[in-house]
This record gives sequence, C-alpha cells and structure tokens, in this order.
Amino acid sequence: MTREEYIKTLIVDKGYSVKSFSKAVGLPYSTLRSMLSSGVGGAAVDNVIKICKGLGITVDTLNKCGCVDGSVALSGKERTLINSYRSHPELQIAVDKLLGIEDYEESQNKKRA
Repeated sequence: MTREEYIKTLIVDKGYSVKSFSKAVGLPYSTLRSMLSSGVGGAAVDNVIKICKGLGITVDTLNKCGCVDGSVALSGKERTLINSYRSHPELQIAVDKLLGIEDYEESQNKKRA
C-alpha cells in the first residue's frame, strides 16, 4: 500500500469522498487529486500538513506508515493475530490450509526453480 492509497483509505474510513475531504481541509480538489495520483512526496509541506490534520494523524505517522517500501501498515488486531500465529506453531499448518496460504519457503523455492 502506498502513502497515497493509505490516505485514500483513511479519507473513506472517515466518511468522506476525496472531494468532500478536500473541502473540509481547505485544499483545492484538483490539488488533492493531483497529490493522490502523482504522489505526496513532492507536495508542498503545508498541503501535507492539512491532509494529516484532517485525518487526525501526524506527518511522522504518514511517513512511517509502512507504505514507503510497499509494505502494509498493520492495525492492532492484525498485529495481535500475527503474534498469536507465531506463538502457536502447532496450528500454523492448519491455519495456512484454512486460508489457502502456501508455505513461504516453499513458494520461494518454486520461484528459484
């Protein structure tokens, strides 16, 4: 998930459309739309701050959301689930089968072959 996708998700989660959110934070719709399609990395700092304030997050949170490298920011529930999965290795095969998840090492070996 990119930072732009993360922002879009938060906008929707707060009950806004991109257009209504832009109005709520005092940012021209065309500017917000451009930022979300072209990237927030080159956007004016003031505009990024407006977006973050409107979403109730800090700029640091956006920067560290885990999105920059293509990874996904996890919710508290997802972290708990992962920790529980790791602490119960005896159940991992059953959970993997239930979810249709191939063993990671096995999939890596297939890619190398």
